[in-house]
Amino acid sequence: MIGRHGKLNIYKELFSSDDFMKTAVGGALIPIAFLLKSIQIQSIPYISVMDMLLILSVIINGAPIIIEAVKGISEKQMNVDELVSIAIIACLLNGNFLEAAIVSAIMVTGALIEEAVSDSARHAIESLIETTPDTAILKKNGREKEVKVSQIIKGDIIVVKPGGIIPVDGAVLEGISAVDESAVTGEPIPKQKKVGDDVWAGTVNTDGFMRVRAEKVGDDSTMGKIISMVTAAEQSQIESAKIVDRYAAWFTPVILTVAILTFVFTRDVERAITVLIVGCPCSFLLAGPVATVSAIGQAAKEGILVKGGIYLENIAKASGIFFDKTGTLTNGSPEVKKIIQSLDIDENLLIQTVAAMEKKMNHPLARAVVQKAKDLSLMIPEAHDVINIPGRGIKGAVDGRLIEVTTTQEFSDQGYTTVEVKIDQEIKGYICMQDQARGSAAKTIEDLKKLGLKDIAVISGDQDAPVKNICDQIGIEKSYARQTPGDKLDRISEYDKGLLVYVGDGINDAPALKASDTGIAMGLNGSDAALETADIVLMNDRLDKLGFLFSLSRTMCRVIQISIAISFLINLFSVIAGFMGWLTPILGAVTHNIGSILVVGLSASIGLFVKKNNFVSKP
Repeated sequence: MIGRHGKLNIYKELFSSDDFMKTAVGGALIPIAFLLKSIQIQSIPYISVMDMLLILSVIINGAPIIIEAVKGISEKQMNVDELVSIAIIACLLNGNFLEAAIVSAIMVTGALIEEAVSDSARHAIESLIETTPDTAILKKNGREKEVKVSQIIKGDIIVVKPGGIIPVDGAVLEGISAVDESAVTGEPIPKQKKVGDDVWAGTVNTDGFMRVRAEKVGDDSTMGKIISMVTAAEQSQIESAKIVDRYAAWFTPVILTVAILTFVFTRDVERAITVLIVGCPCSFLLAGPVATVSAIGQAAKEGILVKGGIYLENIAKASGIFFDKTGTLTNGSPEVKKIIQSLDIDENLLIQTVAAMEKKMNHPLARAVVQKAKDLSLMIPEAHDVINIPGRGIKGAVDGRLIEVTTTQEFSDQGYTTVEVKIDQEIKGYICMQDQARGSAAKTIEDLKKLGLKDIAVISGDQDAPVKNICDQIGIEKSYARQTPGDKLDRISEYDKGLLVYVGDGINDAPALKASDTGIAMGLNGSDAALETADIVLMNDRLDKLGFLFSLSRTMCRVIQISIAISFLINLFSVIAGFMGWLTPILGAVTHNIGSILVVGLSASIGLFVKKNNFVSKP
């Protein structure tokens, strides 16, 4: 009950719950008992109406605590319920029915208030669940029909009216509208969507009519994955919480021993009971989980998906951060700037051939070539047997001819990223591309340096000159160019200066994201891969959120440390006060819950501390 009551995955209005009503009824019996204290039941000697009502109050509020304690013992799990249960039973055996009733009421009410405060930490997470509608308008056989979202399957056509919430991940078939994507990305400004554009479940169609073809529904949708991952993250434990759990395991028998010694030395049952009550480490048990969920919720508001508190803790302790270049530090939309072909091939044919190969890839360089072909209104032929050559390029067949497209250092001294094109093993030309650094990249690096991160580097598969060019623009001194996925993995594995964070696009960087202590993926493009691979996902691709994320993680760890210190001091001085007789059982229960609510409230208010920081991102 106490300590077990604060389950961090319960989403309900606490004060309309059955638990709260029962507690209120049990507590109301105490003043009623005082009003009827002069009435004696003739048939039951030594027991007054007041005593009976107080015992009934203990049954309502104290029995659940005792039952949970018995369950804990039967499952060989020591918990703080055991201490309070012994105190309540001791009060009853000693004839102190009033103290037993008041202590039971205060402890259960305190647990409910702790849960209510904890609920505020989950507000951002709860709002995610509320973003997906229960019903949708399905268009089938020329008719529109309202159906449950759970009945929608891939390929169904969904009608989304102005102001409606999009219920599935899909593609726009008809209509133009601005879509508010803040529930997924944290971005407050709606984005214009037209035919062919992708839309996400949980986003809002603000002003236009749209028909959407369902591609992913339910748990498979982006919002479904976010909800399931955030819910799982709530249950994860950070290292600080594990330490507290180990502490709580031996704390209960120690307090029980102190209570026994208190009775032996003072011969005062009330003092021993008070020690049992104030010795409960409830605030220890809740400080870590509430702070973690609060931080995860704050991150969710900013469009940052965190899969577990341990990753925030790793970020807080990190000494280094490595970046991928293309699509991470750059806009991820390079443009073809120069085409050089041999005399026996037409420029358009060269572009057509390479575009046929790259059409099957999702790399930014591949998209640049395909876009160039579209800009030239070229028909893109079909490629066959296309395979990836990790860190180098691709090869396959177009119109029966062997095609190889690989990266090269040619023209890199001019700042170009260049691919070499071979047809039937003969070099037929080069395609030179350039990408620009993200507008926020330089400020992000500056922010990270202000936060004390000194080991900042770029690991890229691109050639030396383009990598150095981007690094010079944004203020990174260390870089590694021409790195295969295996090379990136080696660089990260070799890092021995502390914990390391890696930031990549979530697709080609999968090994590096997994090998680092915390992998952060840019989630806007290829979000499926990002959601599956990384520990943290920037759903809005906002690189400038990294300063906020580091600040948030450090605030979380600092709040947990402060909460643990406050808990320890309150428990220590309360136990001493109980031993000395300065606290009664009732005052002990009040002191205990004030301390618990204070610590839980501090943990739940992480967002207030972070918002005072300069690293809160701006649109």
